[in-house]
Amino acid sequence: MSNEKDMRNDILNAATKVFIAKGKSGARMQEIADEAGVNKMLLHYYFKSKELLFEEVLKNTLTDLYYSVIEISYNTDNFKDALEIFIEKHFEYLYKNRDVLSFLLWEVSHTGQNMQELITQTFQRLGNTPLDALTKKINEAMSSGEIKKIQPSDFILNLFSLNVFFFIAFPFIELFSNMNNSEVQILMEQRKKEIFRILWNDIKR
Repeated sequence: MSNEKDMRNDILNAATKVFIAKGKSGARMQEIADEAGVNKMLLHYYFKSKELLFEEVLKNTLTDLYYSVIEISYNTDNFKDALEIFIEKHFEYLYKNRDVLSFLLWEVSHTGQNMQELITQTFQRLGNTPLDALTKKINEAMSSGEIKKIQPSDFILNLFSLNVFFFIAFPFIELFSNMNNSEVQILMEQRKKEIFRILWNDIKR
């Protein structure tokens, strides 16, 4: 049983690498089998189709995102702490998984409704979508008087836009700034603090 589990995990790890590098449409089952070090027949034994394998990779990727960012920031007593933790963990996740961001943006923009449904279903099985979790936290903070009355959807859009833009621009930062790794880390810390300052000062009582 453990060998089967290890084999399945090896295939998923290989598939994740190939899908993130080439996208769903560009990935080939033979390439995934080669990356995993198995023959194609064995690959199909564990995963009957590329569609099913892609769905499993997507679920695993979103689950990692959920537990790395959403859940840890959601389980706080106040919204100020939740916001600060969310920005910190979101930056940490995106920095470690920059290729995942590109992968998700590409698939959502090119696969359309089906991809959106898969993402929503996965988050719902975990408990809440990021939008639902953050909206609930914002509504609780408004009800308790911790923050001003705001439109949750506008705030969430600002939050994600500010966080994600840094990593969309990251290749240009690397290309034109000649920063070393420690300088990049300093810049990231500055951005996290600035994003928190902008958002919190806009909503605090």
